[in-house]
Amino acid sequence: MKKSIFITGASGCVGHYVLDLLLERSDLTLHLLLRDPARVQRPLENYDNVVVHRGNMESIEDLAPVLAEMDYVLHIFTDWSDSDYAYLLNVTKTHTMFELATKAQRIVYFSTASILGPGNEPIWEAGEYGHGYIRSKYHGYQALKKSPIANKVVTVFPTLVFGGDETHPHSHISSGLLPNQQFLKWLRFIYIDGSFHFLHSKDIAQVVVHLLDAEIGAKRDFALGTEKYTAKRAIQILAKAFGYKQPFRIKINPRFVMKIAGIFGIKIGPWEQYCIENPHFSYDVVEPKTFGLQTAFPTLESVVADIQSRG
Repeated sequence: MKKSIFITGASGCVGHYVLDLLLERSDLTLHLLLRDPARVQRPLENYDNVVVHRGNMESIEDLAPVLAEMDYVLHIFTDWSDSDYAYLLNVTKTHTMFELATKAQRIVYFSTASILGPGNEPIWEAGEYGHGYIRSKYHGYQALKKSPIANKVVTVFPTLVFGGDETHPHSHISSGLLPNQQFLKWLRFIYIDGSFHFLHSKDIAQVVVHLLDAEIGAKRDFALGTEKYTAKRAIQILAKAFGYKQPFRIKINPRFVMKIAGIFGIKIGPWEQYCIENPHFSYDVVEPKTFGLQTAFPTLESVVADIQSRG
């Protein structure tokens, strides 16, 4: 029997890779919430399993009859602003949408790994010091845990997101790598004692589509990322890829970063200070191969090579 899925954020980077996987599925009808359908780089009019709902999260109540008939909800959209508007869309309207999807078997919700700390537990600093977007994701997730619909919501926490090409919008990181490569002239000589994970949007799409109807037991939270990279190793990989030699490297500590910022008049807020003083963004992560799928971009080298090939 054909099922229906309601998708937000389909016009973004991750959203396009999700569409690649779902548009050809004859067992699904895709209901897309789009502010501007022209931003989707796919001929949606050629697919008889796509229904476009022109609108935004601010007026999500208008789609109550549609949401009540959905079997799945995939909520990729987020508001990135540092304002109360982020709370309105990322918390209030998001929870309203989930509650309206009364028939949904599973809801896959995008949060962010920025609100997590050791053991993948949310950190209070994100809710207290984070920018509007970060605070909203923290409070939205905390409220979700207390919600009566929590048992059907699967939350994914992307780490650093790469992705994009001629037919997919670029993520913020991928779009900035080539134009800012000149900073490697100086960065190659220094490093901090930090670490991070990343995942390409193509691999994020694989995971979230899998999670729509996979048997996952009681687990409801998944941080998305490949193996952990140290900041030192990442700079080494980038320097090599762009042809910069590293005759020496000097380790700098958080106090030095804070001091340099003060000298140049760069304002460091409480959230930035927390991140500088806690530079290990390390989590228990999953990627496509975790679920028996093939990770398309398993290494930082593979991601950088892909970006360079399209530059």
